[in-house]
Amino acid sequence: MLGGSSEMKTNRLLLVAAAVLGTVAPQRVRAQEPIFALDSATSPSPGHYILKHQFRWSSLSLENDPRDGRGDIEDYQFRTTLSRGITRDLSMSARFDLIARDRATPLSLDNRDTEQGIGDVTVLAKYRFYQDDSTGLNTRRLSAIGGMQFRSGDRPFTSDGYNPIVGLTYTQIAGRHGLNGAVSYLFTTNGVEDAVLAGQGDADLFRYDAAYLYRLSPEKYTVDTYGAFYGVLELNGYYETNGDHELLIAPGIMYEAAKWTAEIAVQLPLVQDIDHRARNEITVVAGIRFSF
Repeated sequence: MLGGSSEMKTNRLLLVAAAVLGTVAPQRVRAQEPIFALDSATSPSPGHYILKHQFRWSSLSLENDPRDGRGDIEDYQFRTTLSRGITRDLSMSARFDLIARDRATPLSLDNRDTEQGIGDVTVLAKYRFYQDDSTGLNTRRLSAIGGMQFRSGDRPFTSDGYNPIVGLTYTQIAGRHGLNGAVSYLFTTNGVEDAVLAGQGDADLFRYDAAYLYRLSPEKYTVDTYGAFYGVLELNGYYETNGDHELLIAPGIMYEAAKWTAEIAVQLPLVQDIDHRARNEITVVAGIRFSF
């Protein structure tokens, strides 16, 4: 009887541990995806999806542009990204933006000009070629990404080209800390004449992203944990082969539950050396994503 009782307690502990690791570990990995970065090394499980919606408002400045005496721009984007797990290490994603842009111009009777349309569609494949899970909750992952940016046909938001993208992403989770890094290169085959955002003109774009996430609450996961709050701090860099360079900092907060995540962040300039497009004065993002 004593042996049986001890064995039952051991089995019960193993079941509890499996439940914690089975529900918490995937949740913590998904929560480490940054808000602004192009991508991370996390992926949905095979046959599963992540649907991400983001609303972005940006205030940009063209005050140094002598053409037509144009001034400030307000850019509104509703971004949708759908990712699907193909195998344990391979996933695919597709992203498109609905855009409304309001700019100051002396050519309009009310000194404002409003444009609406669909931005370029981006399709990416991601292959995780390195994974080291030191415990059930801590991990290091490295993935390669590659894909294409396709023209949408809606001027002035389309690049009017088919632009390849390649890159690397890294994700690490250690206790309450999460680190992300990503680099990517966009080969521009054709751009818009009147570029507003990085990567829209004729120049190639080298992008580099870094993010630190800290789990604010709870201090430790248990079987009763429903969700977690994360503080996020990102650096997002954009260097174009025409010499334009911009580095932005983005503090934010994220709440991650078992099947959904909500996020909000503000992006501000740190370094701006720009002559061929608008300068980003501030960007505010509110987003939600669902796992199914």
